Amino acid sequence: MSNTAQRIRAKLDQLPPGQPVGYADFVREPSEFGAVAAALSRLSKSGELTRLAKGRYYRPARGRFGPVAPTQAAVVAAVGAAPGQPAPYPTGLAVYNALGLTTQVPATLTLATTRPRRRLPARLRAVVRPAPEQASDVPLLQWLEVLRDVRRIPDTTPDCVVAHVLDYLRELPAPARRRLTALAARQAPPRARALLGALLETVPDAAGAARLRATLNPLTHYRLGLGAAALPNRAAWNIR
Repeated sequence: MSNTAQRIRAKLDQLPPGQPVGYADFVREPSEFGAVAAALSRLSKSGELTRLAKGRYYRPARGRFGPVAPTQAAVVAAVGAAPGQPAPYPTGLAVYNALGLTTQVPATLTLATTRPRRRLPARLRAVVRPAPEQASDVPLLQWLEVLRDVRRIPDTTPDCVVAHVLDYLRELPAPARRRLTALAARQAPPRARALLGALLETVPDAAGAARLRATLNPLTHYRLGLGAAALPNRAAWNIR
């Protein structure tokens, strides 16, 4: 066994199964990456490691029914950011499930990235979204995705989703609600801005609602499948 392979195995023995590793976890000099890449590839072919993404591997834990995949957080961290870009963050069905909006568990994890991503690991896909300006924006942006997808969230109805969002807005501190409104004004599609504006008017948050109304075309209508009981002021926001 080569010295490189010995170092890799010794390092892996110190790490918990499922933790992603890459070249820089074993050597610091880029000139040594080639030898590490070859050793990791051999370990992957032998079944000791599983390839997660280009240059990223993990040692699978062994469960009752076979190898156990790494956690969602570990996968996102392993994918990492494109050079010079912020790290991706989860969105889509996995987030909607975590927020209690649906019982469905997705087979594919969706990541919001600032540019198209190719060569992603299996069961990962990317959607292009503007970059969060700060880490605290990510949960707010995830709720804006809920508003964007209000008609497409499975195992629920738009009325139920809106009820969850309204509860969230009522509990959200005023500074965070203002930040959510600012992000929506800059980044959300018109249908999501109209829906958020109507909900803010209900909270009530008149200033936030007025800010979003100013961004909308008064002649545009939005077919969101919402009932009058779920959103009594929907007509005033051209929501159907």
